[in-house]
Amino acid sequence: MNRRIFFRNSIGFLSLAALPNNLFSPPENEKNSLKLIRELRQFGEGELGLNLNRKFYKRWLKQEQQLTYLYVSRADSILLPQDTPSFRYFGTDTASAAIKAKEVTDEGFDTMLYKTSGTSATLLTHHLLNYPPEAIMFIVMHEMSHVHRQRMKIKIPYQAEESFGEFLGNYATIEFAKKYHPEFIPALLKQSQIQENIYTLLSEAEIQLQGLDNEIKLKRYKEVQKALNKLLEQANPFQKDRYQYPVNHAYILRNRFYYNWYPNFKKLYLSGNSMEEMINIYSNLPESESEASTYLKLKVKNLKP
Repeated sequence: MNRRIFFRNSIGFLSLAALPNNLFSPPENEKNSLKLIRELRQFGEGELGLNLNRKFYKRWLKQEQQLTYLYVSRADSILLPQDTPSFRYFGTDTASAAIKAKEVTDEGFDTMLYKTSGTSATLLTHHLLNYPPEAIMFIVMHEMSHVHRQRMKIKIPYQAEESFGEFLGNYATIEFAKKYHPEFIPALLKQSQIQENIYTLLSEAEIQLQGLDNEIKLKRYKEVQKALNKLLEQANPFQKDRYQYPVNHAYILRNRFYYNWYPNFKKLYLSGNSMEEMINIYSNLPESESEASTYLKLKVKNLKP
């Protein structure tokens, strides 16, 4: 069956309301989760040709706690303040992160403190291992995009890296499951449908929020928050951990990296490019953000109907 038709038909048959979150319960114990991660690593290295390090999800985080990141945006537009990195990493030091967030907020910027169990450090935690299988599969495949880039010393735009991680998480997991765990496919399709609905919601919100005065902006925040909460009612624990935060400019800015270039990677894949070809495209993107964006858009434009 044509790949585009497979995904279109599969998602078409899936109603979010008809697929309860407990359709596939989490593994009986963490040993099963660790086994799944090992299988994913073998798939990524052996079949996709990704360059992963020997420590990939083999070390434990010393302190069982989620890792904290601080994202900052200008309040008048969804842009990084001048001379500000894409994010600040605080590890398990949540107190310092909260202090810094207050300082930046008092200066008039929007902030978001984000906590996660999945990072390019690929450290194991009990929190991670107790997510449902489809979530573990997404996280592990997403982090492969970061580790591969680091190992290969590839210089590409950050949003290309994050968007490609989303692509791997939503589509390489399906290829893996079709070969080794078909029982997980319905849950994976449900998960990716919710992800893509959130990408669309936030992408549209980003366009609408730019340049609004404060009163209208706050009203729009509430509307987006309501729509987001509705989507998350059907989400799994990982997706709730990932997206259930107050919506503001910093929230949009953080998630923008996920969805900005994602549609181009998806279109190239569904047009017939193999997963190995997609990884080659990713690995050879230009370093310049404008050049990389133009390169992807041209590849999409030149696709055969």
